[in-house]
Amino acid sequence: MNSVEQEIHPILKRYLPVADMILATFGRNCEVTIHDLRNFQSSLIYLKGNVTGRNTGAPVTDVILKELHKYGNDIEDILGFMTRSMDGKILKASITFIRDNEEKVLGCIGVNFDITGILAATRVLNDLAITNNMAGFDPMPEMYEKDIGEVFQYVIESTLEDIGVPIEEMSRRDKKFFVKQVDDKGVFLINGSIEIESVKY
Repeated sequence: MNSVEQEIHPILKRYLPVADMILATFGRNCEVTIHDLRNFQSSLIYLKGNVTGRNTGAPVTDVILKELHKYGNDIEDILGFMTRSMDGKILKASITFIRDNEEKVLGCIGVNFDITGILAATRVLNDLAITNNMAGFDPMPEMYEKDIGEVFQYVIESTLEDIGVPIEEMSRRDKKFFVKQVDDKGVFLINGSIEIESVKY
């Protein structure tokens, strides 16, 4: 056992064989992650497979942050949802939250399965079988970044884009709404988020 695995919390360590089993079953289009949610900045402590291009030490994703902010320790597993990586892969994903002996959220195990090729093949088969095109879809992206600052900046920029008003042109009411929106997405769960200098106002 390497030194990294030795540092993993004993409860989370129990899930390492599960991660290995899932990857062995589903192959190279699959990625299995284990996050220690006591440290958002580098929560990814175990990674099997390579679908999103991350390495261990990567930060928590924006989707997990948002759900934790909304539900805290009452958060429920997020199973079988569709998302999109920043390089355009369509993923079928599931997240199961791991709790300590006091039922507090300690971490999570996630599965990302690249279904881009499957969907492309499905469209071809559908076109051969019926005359109507498949209904289109455009899943929202989830940030799979290597630095917590990039996750923070993405949430800020995407919220500004949704609001449609630059910071310098916002009224007091607009700014209150903006802060409420980024808070609802869990940004202020990130330690030191106010001090990140890469976000220019």
